[in-house]
Amino acid sequence: MGKDNTLQKGGRKKKSSKNVIKLIRKSNELVEARYKFDIWETRVFTKMLTMVQRHDSDFQEYRIYLKEIVKDFQIENNKDAYDRLRAGGYKLMSKIIKTIRETDEGLMELATPIVVGVQNPVDTKNEGAKFIDVSFHPEMKPFLLSLKSKFTIYDVRNILKLPSSYSIRIYELLKQYEKIGRRKFELQELKEIIGVIEEVDNNGKKSYKDNYPLFGNFKQRVLLKSQKDLKKLTDIQFSFEPKKTGRKITHIIFNIFPNQENDMKEGADLFQDVEEATLVPSPEAALVKKFYAQVKKWVSKTIVESWVATLPEAQISTGINYTLRLIKSGKSIKNIPAYFQKMVRTPDLKDTVQEQKDKIIANKAKVKEADLKLSKLKTKLKDLMRELLRKENALIEAIFLQFPDAEAQTVAKAKERTFSGYDDAKSEEENKKSPIFSAAMRNTIFETYPKRFTALHKHYHPEIAAVKDLIKNA
Repeated sequence: MGKDNTLQKGGRKKKSSKNVIKLIRKSNELVEARYKFDIWETRVFTKMLTMVQRHDSDFQEYRIYLKEIVKDFQIENNKDAYDRLRAGGYKLMSKIIKTIRETDEGLMELATPIVVGVQNPVDTKNEGAKFIDVSFHPEMKPFLLSLKSKFTIYDVRNILKLPSSYSIRIYELLKQYEKIGRRKFELQELKEIIGVIEEVDNNGKKSYKDNYPLFGNFKQRVLLKSQKDLKKLTDIQFSFEPKKTGRKITHIIFNIFPNQENDMKEGADLFQDVEEATLVPSPEAALVKKFYAQVKKWVSKTIVESWVATLPEAQISTGINYTLRLIKSGKSIKNIPAYFQKMVRTPDLKDTVQEQKDKIIANKAKVKEADLKLSKLKTKLKDLMRELLRKENALIEAIFLQFPDAEAQTVAKAKERTFSGYDDAKSEEENKKSPIFSAAMRNTIFETYPKRFTALHKHYHPEIAAVKDLIKNA
């Protein structure tokens, strides 16, 4: 049987890699997921991605021949490279990917392992035994299988020569927005996505480590390095603009351009069966749809797209609502499309009517929040008082059991207290049920056996007093 008909692990025919353009398809959630790989882990993971076929309904166990990764990524072919790749596969088992997903219960964070198993021949000296068998974790299915929309697809050749995992992540994030030509990130969010900020587990206590806390270092080691790498080695390039809030840089705006020098034209026909809308989907499409529905009577969709690509969402919304309110009120506006443009592009536009409505809503919410807080405090106070009373009663009962005459002596002393509330016309048992005399008895016991109650009162009284103060000042 010929070489081209041999079966791979997972039941597929092994094809010659010559002139085969390999595509990577990832859901947008996976592109924007939080994880940190080193370059060797990235290379193994990338190889795994190229082995997932578009119409697969389930994952296979993928056999990865290490010499293919060495060839694909043009790594120096030596024992060190093989050892590092094999180690990269094993380290993937300990890696966690975190994604934020919209569910019926609101935004949920999914944390999932990537790989569930790695097999490796014990005897690695044999040339034919230089492979690893790897399996994706089932939780990865929504990110890689049966993708119909909201995914990013690109030719793997664009990332094969990238020397840094940061450059690879930035390429994917910008490729996702290639058609829009612009992407804005909060600096903190960008660092978390590409792994500059790492989660550290210190004996169960999680903390976060920023590998480049100074923006100058982040700019030099990540942004400028990725800019140089993408321009030299991929089909896109970018410029970037740091934006400040006050004196601190808080956002990065990327401007994305085609890179004609490295355009991967060979194999373009492979994309023909992919709908244009899903090839590089726009996560901002929902905003365009929302705003266009409000203004389509006066403004074209192209203009709305330009707003979404270049302006803050809140600013667009304020400008649209302000203009719509004026139109509804009957105000004469000579050129409504131009007026929309002017208002949308006006920073810090003041809509006094809307501000007043927002203020009323905010005040109602504030009152509701205060009432809820007060209710919780009162409930907490009742619970504390009830718990203290129960524990005091238990101690009192223990005293009466230990000292048979204690109860009678307590009654006698309590009668002598000012305002004891003891009624001679009633029986002793009836008096004990009286709240006033019962309190007199409790105070008498506290004074007679103070050491029995010291620890209990020391624990509860300060907390009760604190809650009472909070209620008083609420």
